[in-house]
Amino acid sequence: MKKNLAFLLVFALAAVSVQAAAFRKEIPVRQHGKEEGMLLDLSKISMGTLNDVEEKKQYLSTVQLEKQRIQNYTLRMVYENAYMLYKHGDYQRAQEMAQTILSIDPNFKQAQTLAKQANHMGTYGTISEAQVIEAKFQETIRLYDSGRLVEANDKLNEILTIQPGNSKAQAWKRKIDYDIAKEYTRRGDVAYDEGDYQKALDAWYNALLMRKDDPKLVAKISDTENKLRKQQVADSMKQALEFYNKGQFVEAYAVFERITKIQPGDPRVQKYMSQLKNEIAAGYYNAGNKSYNSNRFDQAISYWTNAKKWGADSSTMDGLIKRARNAKENHLRVKQQQAIKAEQAAQKAEEAAQKAEQAAAEALEEEPIETVTVSGSVPGLSEGSVIPGAIPGSTSSIGAVGANETLPTLGGTVSRVSAEASAASRAKYIEGLDAFNQDDYERARQAWIVAKQLDPGNSDADLGLRKVEELMK
Repeated sequence: MKKNLAFLLVFALAAVSVQAAAFRKEIPVRQHGKEEGMLLDLSKISMGTLNDVEEKKQYLSTVQLEKQRIQNYTLRMVYENAYMLYKHGDYQRAQEMAQTILSIDPNFKQAQTLAKQANHMGTYGTISEAQVIEAKFQETIRLYDSGRLVEANDKLNEILTIQPGNSKAQAWKRKIDYDIAKEYTRRGDVAYDEGDYQKALDAWYNALLMRKDDPKLVAKISDTENKLRKQQVADSMKQALEFYNKGQFVEAYAVFERITKIQPGDPRVQKYMSQLKNEIAAGYYNAGNKSYNSNRFDQAISYWTNAKKWGADSSTMDGLIKRARNAKENHLRVKQQQAIKAEQAAQKAEEAAQKAEQAAAEALEEEPIETVTVSGSVPGLSEGSVIPGAIPGSTSSIGAVGANETLPTLGGTVSRVSAEASAASRAKYIEGLDAFNQDDYERARQAWIVAKQLDPGNSDADLGLRKVEELMK
């Protein structure tokens, strides 16, 4: 963009040097005579500090509008110089400058016409300008007779671009402008009768562009704008109250804000907005309290921050937010300590179980099972005596058991289990019980087998084994 503007300025200055005396009155002279005079002095814009999004948007919009104004002003100067070159017969340079303008602003209609005409005159120099103007007049009349008023108006604009002082074109343009304005007015009237005020205003504003001094049209527009504003306010009020009745306070407030832009200063709207702000702030405050009591501290902080934005007392909300942050830190610290303690307890329990298993294994290795030594003779029988019912001459040893006989249970304990082995057996039983409750029957079975090995008298492990074996069949 900078290169294009610089290029245009070079052309403008070149044209000024050729026809300096002729152009001096037409080109405004800047007081400072510096290039910086064309730029926007942003330090002089009184916009205050840019604290919110709307202010930043306003600032950027102002800058953009000023840049556009500078560009339009520069292009207009260059166009005037191109036109002067055209009038002096320098069609090639006039065309080049017009094309350069169009490369920056393709919608510059006068530059479009000038570029076409300069190209035409440069190519067909034998055709006079009067012949070109006459041909355009004939095209204008043809379009007008067929009802194509806008296109006919464009043709007249082309004629006036080439010959701004052409009285015939000016008269035709006034006539066509009047007819176009009349048609726009008619369309606006139809839309107004149908109750479409916005469409009516659009049509009447188009008519006003061509009939700027029509007091009746201005009165229509003013009256319809008031009606449209009242209609928009009524519709918005209805929508806002629907939101309010549903408890959607934030949405209702947004609609009321929109109403204030349509109709500023409405006391009823101001009252609703004030009430809504209080209710929204109270809602956020109460939601923050509930979240805090449920240990959802981040959510509580978010709610209280919003409550402050909606008008709740800042110092009170800041105190609550600080309390929530401290509570969050303490809560996390306690949870971390509990997790560490639980991990340490589990580690100690595992170490105790390992020690118990090791002690039980050592006890089984070190303590032999006590046995009862019985002499070869049965009490009450002398050596060499014959046992009643025994086959004489039999070589069977004393006390031999027949096929269908069982030995009677000997009185007393045949083995002794240490306290460590009993504790280890109990631990294994609990481990098996835990696995059983998780439906892991194989792991429960293995644990209870070890429990029985550590303490054969562990009846709980014995019952558990029988139960799990029934389930695993």
